[in-house]
Amino acid sequence: MSISVSDLMIRNGNVYSEGQLVEVDLLVSDGKVKQWMAPGAPAPGDAKEIDAAGLWVLPGLIDAHFHCRAPAYSEREDFGTGSQAAAAAGVTTYFEMPISTPGVSNGKVLKDRQELAEKESYVDFGLYAAPGTLDPNDVNSAVEAGAIGFKIFLHAAPPERLDEFTGICITDDGDLFRALKMVAATGRVCSVHAEDETILQEVAAELGDDIRTDPEGHLSHRPPVVENYASARVLALSEHSGVKIHLAHISTGFVAEMVELARANGIDASAETCPHYVEFDNTVMKEFGPFGKVNPPIRGGEDKKALRAAVRRGAVDILVSDHSPFTMEEKEVGMTDIRKAPSGAPGIEMSGRYYLDQALRGEFPLDIILNGLTINPARRFGIDAQKGHLLPGADADFLLFDPDGETTIDINELKTKSRKGAQMWDGRTFKGRLLSTWLRGNLVYDDGEIVGPAGAGRLVRPQ
Repeated sequence: MSISVSDLMIRNGNVYSEGQLVEVDLLVSDGKVKQWMAPGAPAPGDAKEIDAAGLWVLPGLIDAHFHCRAPAYSEREDFGTGSQAAAAAGVTTYFEMPISTPGVSNGKVLKDRQELAEKESYVDFGLYAAPGTLDPNDVNSAVEAGAIGFKIFLHAAPPERLDEFTGICITDDGDLFRALKMVAATGRVCSVHAEDETILQEVAAELGDDIRTDPEGHLSHRPPVVENYASARVLALSEHSGVKIHLAHISTGFVAEMVELARANGIDASAETCPHYVEFDNTVMKEFGPFGKVNPPIRGGEDKKALRAAVRRGAVDILVSDHSPFTMEEKEVGMTDIRKAPSGAPGIEMSGRYYLDQALRGEFPLDIILNGLTINPARRFGIDAQKGHLLPGADADFLLFDPDGETTIDINELKTKSRKGAQMWDGRTFKGRLLSTWLRGNLVYDDGEIVGPAGAGRLVRPQ
């Protein structure tokens, strides 16, 4: 079905807001939440009514860590297929990382990506830029073009992917300090992939001829110290630069504790993690080979336990997918030499479903999960006037979710081009079922089908 109307009344549902589910009728007008009304209250005469009895009405999810690859590597994913995957997962806004060809290191490149995304995307999007050219004009032009934030890698670009990382990787501490100060001056958030290049090189030198090529070797190539040390460095530099720092896809309990300590000492820090770090442990490489290869690697059971505790208490405050699509050919070379496979796995169609499943099973509080998927990223990145909640005046981005249903993942039915790479999740059954996804009051996903249209997505920028 296709619904695009001026006024829409969602009847009899349980609307999530401020940490609880509330029984109200939701009136939507011209793409915005207009009013909360008592159940059964009269609606405008021309309003289309949707019966949500027994369902949760949730804010559209926000995925603050998403990779598309277009335009240069559209065989991996493009904005069309990636945003269809988002819509099918209840994600109404995703933040696209700056890795492409060329890397998004200035406002002109960002505008080019915006133009492409606006033609193809089914849901709204933000675009990261990168400050690694160390040119204030590049940084400022990206802000003027609407960058949602900035992204830095602390390790060198993979040799086979240099064209994708223009201006993104910074391995010198002095350069990093300068970049953080430039970003601080803009008021934008700086997301950091914290793996230290010097320590990576030292580990490789120690391994020497004994470096492993089997899948489990990936764990020895990037031990926890690589991430822990890099995170400590960047938090220390953040204190003096004044930047709003965000640690991407953290995988160790040590980093989670450092973020808490940093906040307690006045550092403006946030952190995210992904389903694969809180669900799996380091046996994933033996079981799934290159399809379990991500950076940082999936750690051992103690780190998994610590991360789950950190999510539970809100220390890790943003929940993301780190959707990283690659072709089967690119991943399969890792069967014989794990070093040759790129790091990353598709995840956007599993992330929200997994976390809601965990809340329904009582593993995490529902408010912690929903806040981490909605209002927390909206507030952190400055779009909470319009996104992340369903209070009057917000964009009418919402989901109809059946908490009594269930969802079994069949990777052959995923919307992403990289569906075959999601082998970690194939066959998993989650509690709860997403029935429909709505963007500004318009239906974009309905019970397994994308109803579009392409080009509905708009750039979101910090207010």
